[in-house]
Amino acid sequence: MFKKIIAICALAVLFTGCGVLLADKITPEEQALVQQRLDAQSYRIDVQFMLPRRGGQQALTSPYSITVNDGTIISHLPYVGQAWDLPYGGGKGLNFEAPIDSYAEERSATKRTIVIGTDNEEDYVVYRIEVYDNGKADIRVRSQHRDQIDYRGNLDPNTDPNKKDK
Repeated sequence: MFKKIIAICALAVLFTGCGVLLADKITPEEQALVQQRLDAQSYRIDVQFMLPRRGGQQALTSPYSITVNDGTIISHLPYVGQAWDLPYGGGKGLNFEAPIDSYAEERSATKRTIVIGTDNEEDYVVYRIEVYDNGKADIRVRSQHRDQIDYRGNLDPNTDPNKKDK
């Protein structure tokens, strides 16, 4: 009886893992749309996980994102970590809208690496974003006054950042 329960649990884990792999696939049309959004520098990445320097990965339950559009970055991200030399009350953190000071991009066979620099009037923040062909994205945020922090999310090719839906 015990062996049957173990076998059933193992199969459940296996099939759950396969479902996750299948969920990562997007259609060729959506893949082309991801590339179009990146080419136009007009996209939103919805963030589902936060990876602070200290502690483990944390799933996010509220809607968090970064949006790049018309030479502006809108950062709506939670922050966990050590900070120093900040305004009273913590300041803006990683929740702000600011013009993009620098935008650089590298392409490889399976992903694009984008580096965005911006000054939000309290801190200079650099976003290093890796967007894969399937829309998955890894984000590393560095600033002058806070510990580095990483995020994971998705670039939804069907989300138009010009529409204010959030």
